[in-house]
Amino acid sequence: MPEGPELHLAARFVNAVCAGRVFSGRPVKSEVNWKNPEVPFEAKTYTISAASRGKEVQMSLNPIEDDKSKKRGAGKAIEALKIVFRFGMSGMFRFTSVSEVPKHAHLMFYTADKPPMVLSFVDVRRFGRWEVGGGWQKDRGPCIILEYDEFRAHVLSNMSDAAFNRPICEVLLNQKFFNGVGNYLRAEVLYRLGIPPFVSARSVLEPLAKAEELGEQNGMEGVKVKTEHPDLLELCNKLATEVVSLGATTYNHTPDSESSHDAFLRWLQCYYNPDMRTLVDHNGRTIWFKGEAGPLAPKGGKSRGTNKKMEAAVQKRKSPQTDQAGPVKKVKEEVKTEDSKGSKSKNTPKRNTRTKTVVSSTTDSAKVGRTRRKAAPAKSTPARTNSTPARAKSTPARAKTTPARAKSTPARAKRTPKAKTPRQPVPKKTTKGRGRQKCRQ
Repeated sequence: MPEGPELHLAARFVNAVCAGRVFSGRPVKSEVNWKNPEVPFEAKTYTISAASRGKEVQMSLNPIEDDKSKKRGAGKAIEALKIVFRFGMSGMFRFTSVSEVPKHAHLMFYTADKPPMVLSFVDVRRFGRWEVGGGWQKDRGPCIILEYDEFRAHVLSNMSDAAFNRPICEVLLNQKFFNGVGNYLRAEVLYRLGIPPFVSARSVLEPLAKAEELGEQNGMEGVKVKTEHPDLLELCNKLATEVVSLGATTYNHTPDSESSHDAFLRWLQCYYNPDMRTLVDHNGRTIWFKGEAGPLAPKGGKSRGTNKKMEAAVQKRKSPQTDQAGPVKKVKEEVKTEDSKGSKSKNTPKRNTRTKTVVSSTTDSAKVGRTRRKAAPAKSTPARTNSTPARAKSTPARAKTTPARAKSTPARAKRTPKAKTPRQPVPKKTTKGRGRQKCRQ
């Protein structure tokens, strides 16, 4: 699922490709996507800009007023329209020509160029959503990337919330407090800090809140004490900004960004690492970790099978020396096998084939050696004859003694049809007095 860094990169992408471009016409929605609304924007020409906040991207359609419409002054001016996107499992933006629009494009914006270009919202799995005229979702907290100070203060000031009694790995996915953290970021944060995933979030975050209170009491409000290692909240911001600096991840890479995608795979240390343990949390999400799970691990917890293709891709983070050593070893092994085959063919004698030669004396058998031979029958001993004659068929065939059964029963005589008697009319039944009889009963 795309996380905070991916949506931040998506907003950057939209601003980069739309800079200096003019769009025209009403946005086109795919007929297949019936869950999301139409975009009723009637401006003839407009520009597009975007901004991100956690796991949301807000796109602004800004109309351009013509000189003729300014002089006329007729009608109300068209205001800018905002569309908030949530990417779901596979949402992303693409900028292509009309002939190269992706198959799973669900909302398209056409430029006024000739030939026109298309900005498309692409979503293969169709979990993505957009809201027309909406703002940032109120239930989401500050962004871990762009609003770090607000994010830190929001988490530490709400430690009384019952949500922090849950395991830390599940609280990290709560967008009310950690807006922008997803599955790979939580795995990397906990692994690099050495925190078991299923310990209470309160036990991890309360010491940070107490340290903040002590700083305020000593007149050090807003002053961050430098430590050797960053704490959990700092690492959420640090790792997210590192991924943004790489430029592409597993969820938004294209053929043009393979180098940055490979850099992201090398950056991962825990997520989709086959050497790590996996466990399904109480929300049904898989967490990668090393060591003990923690006291709040689900009872009878199950590990989920991982994606073999993703694991193979993550193995690219190995150094190039180890990658080159593999084929060298294979070549050496092939050479050894060829040498062993050649030595066997030279030293080992061929297997003796069966010979059909007839040997008459012992001197000839000594020359033949190990070859198998068929011994010829001696002339003095006559060949065995079938002394026992074939058994004659003494038992004659059984004669059919039982004669065929004679038909003793004579044929049945045909029945004579009866004369039809005229049907007499049935007298009508009178219902008089039945109601009284029922009442009496």
